[in-house]
Amino acid sequence: MTVTAPSSPILTFDVNQLTPSFGYVFDARWLDPYESVVSILWKFVWMNRLASHEVVERIARQTVDPYAGMPATPQNINAQYLARTLRIRRQTVREAISLQSSLRSFSPELRYCSRCMARGYHSVLHQFGRLLICPLHARPLESRCRHCGQSSPYRIDAQLLDAPFKCPHCRAPYSPSWSSFAKRSALGKRERQALIRAYIG
Repeated sequence: MTVTAPSSPILTFDVNQLTPSFGYVFDARWLDPYESVVSILWKFVWMNRLASHEVVERIARQTVDPYAGMPATPQNINAQYLARTLRIRRQTVREAISLQSSLRSFSPELRYCSRCMARGYHSVLHQFGRLLICPLHARPLESRCRHCGQSSPYRIDAQLLDAPFKCPHCRAPYSPSWSSFAKRSALGKRERQALIRAYIG
């Protein structure tokens, strides 16, 4: 079954809060372990038909041009605020945000597994510089759209968030079999263990 955006009007934001005036939909059960912050925000924007530039502005620690965007790092994203707003664990958000260190480098380009994208999932693990194979599907990670051939920066910006699980340049889905993340089955024990092993390294 293909996901369709809700038919309700686009929600408006309170002046100083991310919380929309008319309420919003978000369920922690939509998330898989080590989901990237981009993937989390894609789901939030998609299910609530939100204006992505406003989302970028609200979660940023400093004033930011939402179309220029910002790197997905703890220095730029207010993780505590995002966790409280979406009612998900802080640990979930911390794991979703890139934390570069001398031991862990990150790809500056969005990298993805088409089979993960099919279930509405992008992992922060896919951005690990040392990881070239998806730990769930043992497939090489891709960085270019299969339709237009362009790559996208791994940043929180309005253009990327406006195209959930799609190429922000041509709007083609990263997976032709993308289906409902709201109705998919949970990952099994072996799959979760594979993600944990890849995260620990």
